[in-house]
Amino acid sequence: KQDLIDFDNRIKKNVNSSFKYVCELKFDGISISLTYKNGELTQALTRGDGVQGDNVIDNVKTIKSIPLKLKGDFPSFFEIRGEIFIPIKEFEKMNDRRINIGLEVFSNPRNTASGTIKLLDSNEVSNRPLDCFLYYLIGEDLPSASHYKNLQKAKSWGFKIPSEIETHKNIDGVLNFIKFWDEERFNLPFEIDGIVIKVDN
Repeated sequence: KQDLIDFDNRIKKNVNSSFKYVCELKFDGISISLTYKNGELTQALTRGDGVQGDNVIDNVKTIKSIPLKLKGDFPSFFEIRGEIFIPIKEFEKMNDRRINIGLEVFSNPRNTASGTIKLLDSNEVSNRPLDCFLYYLIGEDLPSASHYKNLQKAKSWGFKIPSEIETHKNIDGVLNFIKFWDEERFNLPFEIDGIVIKVDN
């Protein structure tokens, strides 16, 4: 809590006007960076070693929640980042099927998502229940200087944007968000491993 209050104080010293925070859940999956040109998906990169990632576009194209073509008034060129994951119930169903045919079960949803996206056979990838939340827009020509507004706009283009995202005018709102999800996270249909707090502008 004190770290967050210190963080808030540092920002107030550097920013002379009022500002808002955006609070989001940190999804436990594999990060992906998608590039769209004229509304079409042209590249899908994993984080890799932090310097160079793998282009896994053929596998990403099998994920139903990732649009191949956008609708609406999107920028001609931009990148959107997100997290590929496997919902908990789908993971359990997948392991039940594996037990029934005598295969070894997968250890956890995160490692399974990570291993799946790197498979060489896209047909096998398409049989696994991968999902994807998008949470960060990058580009020269974005609709707004507000991170929150950009995400809401991206939803209208066809992206799956998390509904658990909130804006707060002060650090007390942020602390309440954390307190709520510290207990409520166990009821989520997917796994999280933290909370992300950003200045909206």
